[in-house]
Amino acid sequence: MTQERRGTEVFYDLIVQAQGYDDAIVLGRGDPDFDTPAHIIAAAEEAMEHRLGEPSPPEGILPLREAIAERVERVNDAVFDPETEIVFTNGGQEALFLMVVAAIAEGDRLLVPEPNYNTYKDSVAFARGGIVGMPTYPQEAFRVDPERVRRTLISGVRALLLVSPNNPAASVISREDQQELIAIAQEHDLLILADDIYDLLVYDDFSHTSPAALRGGKERTLTLNALSKSYAMTGWRTGWVTGPADLMVRVRDLKAAISGPNSIVSQYAALAALTGPQEEMHAMQGAYQRRRRIVLDHLDAMGFSYGVPQGGQFVFVDVSHTGMSSIELSQRMLDEAHVLAYPGGAFYEGMDDFLRITFLQPEDRLRDGLGRMQRVMEALGVGE
Repeated sequence: MTQERRGTEVFYDLIVQAQGYDDAIVLGRGDPDFDTPAHIIAAAEEAMEHRLGEPSPPEGILPLREAIAERVERVNDAVFDPETEIVFTNGGQEALFLMVVAAIAEGDRLLVPEPNYNTYKDSVAFARGGIVGMPTYPQEAFRVDPERVRRTLISGVRALLLVSPNNPAASVISREDQQELIAIAQEHDLLILADDIYDLLVYDDFSHTSPAALRGGKERTLTLNALSKSYAMTGWRTGWVTGPADLMVRVRDLKAAISGPNSIVSQYAALAALTGPQEEMHAMQGAYQRRRRIVLDHLDAMGFSYGVPQGGQFVFVDVSHTGMSSIELSQRMLDEAHVLAYPGGAFYEGMDDFLRITFLQPEDRLRDGLGRMQRVMEALGVGE
């Protein structure tokens, strides 16, 4: 049994334990705590009343794909044909699966900067491919270094995974690094699998760049996105994949064979999210900015170091100075303070000295949970 698998199993055991505490505060989970905006719910209700029999192609209704095309051009500066280059999916998770299986055949390898979202490993295993892991480092803010990528490439690598902002490390790939990574992909005839799900959640002076928007990128890049994070629509199953038409034929065929079209209700909800009022989405972005500052201030007070979270909804925290592994410290925090932060070993076997802490609680609960963590650290003799 690998260390990664042990970490994953402990991770789920901790979740079950936390559910047994009435006062538990979960500071690791990645689901937004906001309510879905009312106009999106109203569109879903209207669809349930009047559109349940409406047919849809596997890739989604055309008005929705047109709205996705408009959004991607406006936000990501990438142009896609809604007729042939967009497939609407059952959330980001299906988008991830379709993207990987469309790109990776049996025996192919995917180069993955680590740490990363571990469902990519499951999808590659399903495709009977392999993972080539490349470490990133907190002292470099978990940067995906193009030269390190070049040195890591081995025979059989078919595609390069670029998740920006990254989960769990919260790093953002700069425009310059993205362009250099595209050049490496061109040189070695690699596909690029881009995960843009946190593209609206970047902080300070950082900005998101999609590889599909850069010179030489679009023709070799499949990109996923979803509304779950930015519009508080986890559970609505509203994601998509974009890419050049020749690659998207495979994505569409897989979508048709595996699940067919999404629920017409979720499609009209997504259409309302993309074309309706945006004020609540912007308010959520502002809340994440404030919460991020609260988390970082408390972590500084506890003496933790971390790669500065440049985007996303979380911070990856180095706990090595405690003398405990992330799993041991998570367990102690949960036992003594009823606070759950996620152990880094569940994301990558080389990251057992890290915790993932998210911003996805109201500000008062964040302060409460972080204050409880600080009392545990003081009892250990390592807090300030």
